[in-house]
Amino acid sequence: MAASVDDTQHFLNENIKNDQDLNLDHITKLLGSRRSEQANLDSQLQALEQETKSILSQTMEAAKSYESTLNCLNTSLETTERDIDTYMNESTRNSPKANLLEQLTVLENKLKTIDNAKSYIKALLVVKELSSQALSLVKTEPEKAIIPYSQLVKFETYINDQSEQNEQYSALLDHVQKSRIRLCEELDAVLTSDFKQALDSLSWPTPMKPPYGPQLKAKLKDFEKAFRNLLMLKKPSESKDDILSPIAIMLEGLSLRFRFHFETSKPTNRIDKPEWYLQHVKNTISTHMPFIMTTIQPIMETIKQDKVIYAKDQFIRGLLQDVTRKLEKTMPELLNHPNWLSHTIHQVLLFDRSLQEEFAYDQYTALSNVILGNSTWFNAWFQAEKSFAQARYDDILLDNHAFDIYAEDDFEKSQQQSNDKPIKRTKSAVRLINLLESITNTYTLVPNLVQKFKFFADIQLDLLGQYQKRLSAAIDSFEALSLIRSVPVPGALPEAVTGVMTATETGGTVSALNRLYRWWTSARSINDVLKDWAEEELFLDMQFEINQEPDSIKEVIRENEKNNCMLRLADQQTDGLFSNALIAYEQLNKRSEKIIVKIAIKEWTTETRQYAKKDVWWQSSTETPSEISDELYRPLQDLRVTWNYLYNTLPQADFLIVYRKTLKEIENWYWKNIITQSQFSTTGAYQLETDMKQGLWKIGHKWVSKPENFMKRLKEAIQLLTLPFSSQQDDLPACDVLMKALADTKQLELVQSTLAKLGIEVLSNSEIRDVLRRRNDMLYSWN
Repeated sequence: MAASVDDTQHFLNENIKNDQDLNLDHITKLLGSRRSEQANLDSQLQALEQETKSILSQTMEAAKSYESTLNCLNTSLETTERDIDTYMNESTRNSPKANLLEQLTVLENKLKTIDNAKSYIKALLVVKELSSQALSLVKTEPEKAIIPYSQLVKFETYINDQSEQNEQYSALLDHVQKSRIRLCEELDAVLTSDFKQALDSLSWPTPMKPPYGPQLKAKLKDFEKAFRNLLMLKKPSESKDDILSPIAIMLEGLSLRFRFHFETSKPTNRIDKPEWYLQHVKNTISTHMPFIMTTIQPIMETIKQDKVIYAKDQFIRGLLQDVTRKLEKTMPELLNHPNWLSHTIHQVLLFDRSLQEEFAYDQYTALSNVILGNSTWFNAWFQAEKSFAQARYDDILLDNHAFDIYAEDDFEKSQQQSNDKPIKRTKSAVRLINLLESITNTYTLVPNLVQKFKFFADIQLDLLGQYQKRLSAAIDSFEALSLIRSVPVPGALPEAVTGVMTATETGGTVSALNRLYRWWTSARSINDVLKDWAEEELFLDMQFEINQEPDSIKEVIRENEKNNCMLRLADQQTDGLFSNALIAYEQLNKRSEKIIVKIAIKEWTTETRQYAKKDVWWQSSTETPSEISDELYRPLQDLRVTWNYLYNTLPQADFLIVYRKTLKEIENWYWKNIITQSQFSTTGAYQLETDMKQGLWKIGHKWVSKPENFMKRLKEAIQLLTLPFSSQQDDLPACDVLMKALADTKQLELVQSTLAKLGIEVLSNSEIRDVLRRRNDMLYSWN
């Protein structure tokens, strides 16, 4: 009563301090406030009573369960004691030994039962005590509440080990597991609530970047405690690959945002714009990464784990769950739109690479594997890419100007300083190279070797094969039309069907060579690019992987080998991925060069018929020839035009190859039609020498310093034909001396010394005899 009077006195002193406070309104307000406060207290009291009743009821149920168990054990104990007493009484009566052993066995079993019962009781009491401690501490000291829970987890492990050895502990294990699960759920509910409150105080998911202000630091401490407590609580359903509970809670708000923007009817939810939600995820990772690395990762490092767990990887993996769900939902619809499908997969591959490069994410191929791991989706994408590539290739080759010279090359390469002339590429070669590079970019980021090789073999090599066949067919047709063997027809025009377009005909030889050059440079452009690609890291790595696992690509090769001349399994493992393609295009270049030589020689052969037919080499004259034969003017002029075109068109090294081969063929022509078919006087020999020095070799000085070195057989033959018949000086070699030495097998040393003085290195002894016999003076001397 005294306490109530004191409370009333205290209330009046606090709320009525002067006469003005005695008015009716003020007193009414005080009473209303008092009533509302009382009502609030009553409601809290009622809630507390209900909660207390609930806890008491649960405790009573557990106590009743324990009481029932204890009663059963007490009854068993009393029964055992009576049995022991009975046994003791019977044993005093001198019972037989057999009965005594049986009774001792029964007694032993009952003692074991008593020990097990005691263990059960102790285990139940331990479980109850640990659960009570955890529940009593979780609200006030959550960090300490984890300790009895961890002890309960260890105790469960111990019971589990015992149950594996003795089945009678299985029921106890079941009870301990259920108790631990129930305790975990109760602790998790409290700790999760505390953690969410800490997140709300930080205004999560608003990004936070260090350095943090003083007000935020206090809130961060509460966050760190709540995060650590929740992290230490290991849920029974968690596995090693699951996202940790606190991080999963942090991801809930971000997942909600993702669903709102990209899985509802919002304008941002567009199936043809995957880059929108992928960029959204990247931005989310970037903005929260400082907070994760500076605040969350240090917390995780303080917790002992079986393996190192990185907060950023857990965070990214959680965000990718939304992207995975989005892709799995949209992929069936994308299959009906090949363009969107290709775009989506390309964006996903780029996104995966950015995760590795920008955030060092350890499972950066997981998202692309969601799509590419589905064979139906991959095949749909592959067929779409193959159709796109084939359509673009068809457009390239169907263009009427496909084999015109690419004009932009002239502008670009004119800016470069180079001693060698650049190769002028054709439009089709340039566009095909760009197409092949775009295909490479498409599958570069594909993580699976078999899928990557399928793109390479079935699309890239297939297009290279098609282009090679197209060039080969064009060169075949050109060769058939341009180098057809002439057939004399009665009444036909002179030189009517020579097979070569001469300067008098439309376009001339240069026009024919220009057409052939376009196919040559197309093949050469592809060949040069393939050589560069063969040294690139992508294809070297692919080659290495194939060498390590050759069986993995056998199925792809088996599917393509019949229709693809560029692909052979053995070559892929030894020579390189582009080995067959390089060989095929190099053969095209060599064929083209041979045809160029044939055209030049065919024109030379046609225009030098009169020159070859004249029979004036044996005639003598008092005048020394100073000009070339009249029949050579036109052949040399046309040959100069041909060589000049080739020099200005082909790269230096390729021109020299063609030039050398052409001179070799002309040399053979001279040997066959002039040297071995005519007799030479001194004048005739000097005329032949003049024709070569002032004609063929003189015009060749424009392109090489010593063209005569490419025709050493002819050069040495002319030297023998113009050699003095006899010499008055012993140190000078003479024709008659050389001929006698060749006829005598004992004078080989003299022959060698003589040839060395003359500089004869190429001609054999038999060829030297044949040449010397073509001299008139030698013929007369024999007669």
